[in-house]
Amino acid sequence: MRHPGAPVWTILLILATIPSLPGQAVLDVGSERQLFLDEFWFDSRQGIRLIRHRPQPREVTLACVEPWEGKELHYSSVVRDRGLYRMWYRVAEKEPPFPVWTCYAESRDGITWTRRNLGVYSRKGSTRNNIIGDPKDFTNVSVIVDPNQQPGSSARYKMISRVGGISGFISGDGIRWQPVRTNPLLPPEKGPFDSHNTLLWDDERRRFVIYLRGVDPSVEGPFKGGRRAIRRTESTDFLHWSEPELVLAADERDPEDLHFYTNAAIKYFRAARAFLMFPMVLYPDRRENEDAPHPGLSDVVFASSRDGVRWDRLFRKPFLSPDLDPDNWVDRNPIMGHGVVPTGPGEISMYYSELLRSERTRIRRCTLRTDGFVSVQGPDSGFGEFTTRPIRYRGRRLELNYATSGGGSVLVELQDQDGDPLEGLSLEDCTPLVGDKIDGIAKWKGGDDLSRHAGKPVRLRVRIRDAHLYAFRFVP
Repeated sequence: MRHPGAPVWTILLILATIPSLPGQAVLDVGSERQLFLDEFWFDSRQGIRLIRHRPQPREVTLACVEPWEGKELHYSSVVRDRGLYRMWYRVAEKEPPFPVWTCYAESRDGITWTRRNLGVYSRKGSTRNNIIGDPKDFTNVSVIVDPNQQPGSSARYKMISRVGGISGFISGDGIRWQPVRTNPLLPPEKGPFDSHNTLLWDDERRRFVIYLRGVDPSVEGPFKGGRRAIRRTESTDFLHWSEPELVLAADERDPEDLHFYTNAAIKYFRAARAFLMFPMVLYPDRRENEDAPHPGLSDVVFASSRDGVRWDRLFRKPFLSPDLDPDNWVDRNPIMGHGVVPTGPGEISMYYSELLRSERTRIRRCTLRTDGFVSVQGPDSGFGEFTTRPIRYRGRRLELNYATSGGGSVLVELQDQDGDPLEGLSLEDCTPLVGDKIDGIAKWKGGDDLSRHAGKPVRLRVRIRDAHLYAFRFVP
């Protein structure tokens, strides 16, 4: 018998102490930001817990206003390039045979979006539309800006499309696309691909990665003899791709009818070793009530990885769920789109579709605190603390993303590899961090200069009360 997953909000790490391992490897963090996504950083801990935060729904981004947007809006892909936000999204008309199009919108702030008349594709005798091309080429697309290409390059934008298997396209402006010479990147026999497959650039391993629909045959199910799951393939040149391998599937902690339908995988732009997924999971035969017009219920869940291959689902409750609107309690609501972008001081945004089976089908924005996917939380009464594994850094100051209550605080101690406080950098020497800062700087009685210990193995000991700690890094 399967049992429910562990609670998401409070995966408790209480009163557990893990001693250091002799000869423990030193982790080189350089000057890159590190997120608290999981238990990875803890060498010892006591009285703390990890909290996975939910996004806040914001305004409706796009709704149906054009004749070709009448039946559905979903499978969005969003990037930010040189101050311009760009979105590619899927629509379908109301009338049979319900043709499907890929359309384009853009924004200066990520909040207010406009459709451009692209003049690219003729629909019903007119090119006055925002359709990027023939649906025989563009379906369920995912787009990235290739950081290896300079502005003006004909290959600055990369796209994958679920046509003829998985096909690749390049563009200099994100509007006019050319197929790559090795299409299909993955032929139909390597499928199934019937989902929103997503593309990303792994800046640490220097390769392109696609996350794909897959099948987990280990448990008998209704989808090709198994259950829908997620696969991964990679390429160094965008032209030749590895054999897809299964990387995420339901396990014994999940309900027996859980399918991973989409993935919405990203490499988070502000941190090292931070791969994130926001899959829409589908329960194909469930109904909110017996009169529901479509079978199937869905949630968006959360997974993280430090290499993009081994994925952790420490938090099992939904990242995003259907709301009070009964029209959302049918299959494929909500679906998280592809992309996480900064939209303001201390804010990142994502975009998801809702009301998909309704006449009100639309895409909505949601927000999180910058770096705010998961935090270490200290207790309301008394202090909790943790000590990191040994690290080696570059830089002069320690930057922390934290939020405390009026009575809360965060204190930091630098230790040598053996766990002894470094002179002048003990908890007793630390000035308590109080307030709400994305980039707060730790200080001690002697100041904030840590350059004399750069390049040496150290540990961080953090004591925390009624506060959240999201990320750390060493800066010049």
